[in-house]
Formats: sequence, C-alpha cells, structure tokens
Amino acid sequence: MAQVKLKNINKVYKNGFHAVHDVCLDIEDGEFMVLVGPSGCAKSTTLRMMAGLESVTSGDLFIGDKRCNDAPPKDRGIAMVFQNYALYPHMTVKQNLAFGLETARKPKHEIESRVKEAADLLEITELLDRKPGQLSGGQCQRVALGRAMVRKPEVFLFDEPLSNLDAKLRVSMRRRICRLHEELKQSDRPATMVYVTHDQVEALTMGDRICVLNKGKIMQVDTPMNVYHKPNNKFVAEFIGSPAMNMLEAKLALHDSKLKLKIKDKYFPLPYSEQKIEKLQFWQNKELYLGLRPEDILVVDGDGDLQAFVTDIEEMGSESFIHFDLIGKKLISKHTNPFFAIQRNEVQAVKLNLEKCHLFDKETGENILLLK
Repeated sequence: MAQVKLKNINKVYKNGFHAVHDVCLDIEDGEFMVLVGPSGCAKSTTLRMMAGLESVTSGDLFIGDKRCNDAPPKDRGIAMVFQNYALYPHMTVKQNLAFGLETARKPKHEIESRVKEAADLLEITELLDRKPGQLSGGQCQRVALGRAMVRKPEVFLFDEPLSNLDAKLRVSMRRRICRLHEELKQSDRPATMVYVTHDQVEALTMGDRICVLNKGKIMQVDTPMNVYHKPNNKFVAEFIGSPAMNMLEAKLALHDSKLKLKIKDKYFPLPYSEQKIEKLQFWQNKELYLGLRPEDILVVDGDGDLQAFVTDIEEMGSESFIHFDLIGKKLISKHTNPFFAIQRNEVQAVKLNLEKCHLFDKETGENILLLK
C-alpha cells in the first residue's frame, strides 16, 4: 500500500502556460480517488506527474514515504493503464502480460503464477493465446489492466481507460475495475487507485472520493454523495449531475419584515433555521444564483410556484426530461412520468423544492449555504 501526497504541486510549461496551480491532495492507502473535470482542466497532466511522465515544476510529490519529484517511473511502485491500451500487437495476450516481468528478470515460475492469477481474476484465461488484433475493445482493456496487475504495484494510475469503449462495455468494465479494487483489499494486497475521467457517471459510481478540477485548480474533494448534494461552488454544482443543475437569478430580500427568497418578482419563505437565516442577512439584496437539481423542479397539475413554457419533452422510458423556458431562462425538470399529460408549446405550472436548493454568490460562486 502507499499514500500519494501532492503538496503545492505546480506545472508550468516552457512557453509560460501555467497548467497546474498549487494542487494539494492527500490520497489515502488503498483509496480509490477519481480526478474529474472538463477537457483542459489538467487532470491528465496531474496524473502524468504522479507517474513521472511529466516533470513537476514546483511543490512536492510523495508516494509512500518517498519524495518522487525526480524519481524515474520504474522506481515509483506504480502501474499505469492508458486510454489506448498500448499492447504489443505482435505478442499474444500471455506475452503481453509477462513482458514487464520478463524485463525485470523475475523467475519463470513467478511470472507464470502472476499471469495466471491476473488472467483468472479478469476472466481472460481463454484469451491468453490470442493476439490483440483478435480481441474486442473490452478484452484489450482487460489485458491492459492485467498487465498492470501482474506487477503488483502499490499505486494504479488510470488515464481515461474506458473512453474508447461503447456504453455497455463501459458499464461492465467500470464494475470490473471496482471489483478488482475490492478483491485486492480482501486479499490483503490493497492498492491505491487514481482514476482520471471526464465522465461524471464514472466519477460518482467508482470513487471513494472525487477530486473536481477546473483550469488546473481543485474545486472540491469529497465523497461522491457530498459532491452531488453539497457542492462547494457553482462550477461543481453545474459540472456534477446529468442533466446539469438549473440556475436562476435570485435575491434575499425583506418582505413582510422577514428575509425571503425573491425569484422573478415572487417571494418565497426560507426553509431554514432561524440561526441560518440570521447568517444569510449578510447577503441581503446581493446578486445570487438559486441552484436546483432537475429532480427538485416538480411539474404539477394546477397551481404552482411559477409558470413556465414547455419547449421540449425527452421520454427516457421510466422518466422524462421536461425542458422549459422561464422568461428567457432554460430549465430542465426530471421526474417519473406524471399521471397527467404534459404538452409541448404550452404553459405548465412548476413547484420548486426549496428545501433542496443551493444559493451561490454571483461574484465568487461560493455556496453560501455551506459557509460557516
């Protein structure tokens, strides 16, 4: 096992581009950490610095107790799984699995044992005599994973390993990697895993914790459920979740001598304790964003909080996505199919579940409901 610690890590390229900004991240022994963010957020660059494939401009990178800023990749106790498999096409699966061990001059019986163990665990024993050209994409990725496994690394690094697979294969490989993590734990050989993806579904379903990155900076590090239900800021709120969180301009204003939430000239009581409402006085009359998940905008038959124009309906089988226009602002409602008909190009009443809402400072983007 090995902890991975990044202390004020920076990456500045020769052309002056500052890709990674003072990243501080502690990844625990045996933890499954997912780095997630949009394209260009430097998640792969951060991973490649852990692997030794990119140099660290400043800061300290520790794997276990060893400072690894200048250590070559082979001395870091890591194994990396890439997006493009990187298998040797002229070798069989068995030869691909054994190649790294043979290069390290491991005993033949140990090589045989490790290859068999990995093949059994990944269910690729029947593929050992085939070459990569005879395999499907999912099978190739399992071989690439097996090649990393046989080295028995302390840290696995995954760089978007499933992005080339179709949707069904991604789901099965996602579960296979999670099962591998659990089985290694149960076999007293727990391995730390760091997984890079732009796919938030992978992030939410796979990680013990998620690190959300944007423009080379950490936005939030937390459990998947906390990142979803308690986003630190507007960026995390809009990036995590599909469809994305709805945002409406809002204010906190006095109405009938009470602090209320003002949305589109309507006032709503705040569903919070008196202590929290007292703290919110600081944001009175300041520009805010009200954030609501699609499942917290409820379509109702009859009177609602707001009236919105239905622009589109996406039928998803067990649920529907209803697209609205609210005075030029687009909203999406996600819910199980209602008992009444909803028609395109008609005005529909909606109710806002304000107990689940988030309030973001328009200037800083901070979630003011989480501030102490």
